[in-house]
Amino acid sequence: MSALAWVVALLLGAPIAEEDAKPRVAVRHALVLKVGNRDQAADAAVALAEKLDGYFVERTDDYVRFKVPVARVKELLHQLEPLGVVIQRNVEAQDLGERMDEQRTRLNSKQEVLQRYFAVLGIAGANAVVEVESQMTQLVQEIEGLKGQLQMCEHQLRLAEVGVSFQFRDRRPPVRDGSSSFEWLNTMNLADLLWSFGHD
Repeated sequence: MSALAWVVALLLGAPIAEEDAKPRVAVRHALVLKVGNRDQAADAAVALAEKLDGYFVERTDDYVRFKVPVARVKELLHQLEPLGVVIQRNVEAQDLGERMDEQRTRLNSKQEVLQRYFAVLGIAGANAVVEVESQMTQLVQEIEGLKGQLQMCEHQLRLAEVGVSFQFRDRRPPVRDGSSSFEWLNTMNLADLLWSFGHD
């Protein structure tokens, strides 16, 4: 049996994940926190995620993105909030059910075709073997691609995504320079105005 035939046999014998009756929704959470020290807050956030069996997939000076088991995402969000002042939160849900159904249908169809090619390979003449193997190789690549897409969807269903943006919060008290936050008030001569009130 050729190497291609062994690969085909393994592919045909590989189980396909059955459709789950549960909702197939991938969830993304976004949180914006005002913090006094972005690096310390990011380090603390990473540690919290890791304690909950999560991990970070992206980190910059003011942003961290995590993957966390869906069952523990609420716990992570609850623990992230005390790291700063929450100024924005957002949740997005994406239904992957239809896409996964389509991928499974295409995968089953291609595996059936591959099975027929596999049967033909055993009886094909020398001239036809090359063409059959070429078609089988193409099908194997397509099957592997579909399996990879399904695995990615399943990964998105198991692990929620949490993105945390950090904004710097200046904790220094405002400087008293005699100016007002009201610009129109700064245009007036308060000294003369106060003097005139005192001499009425």
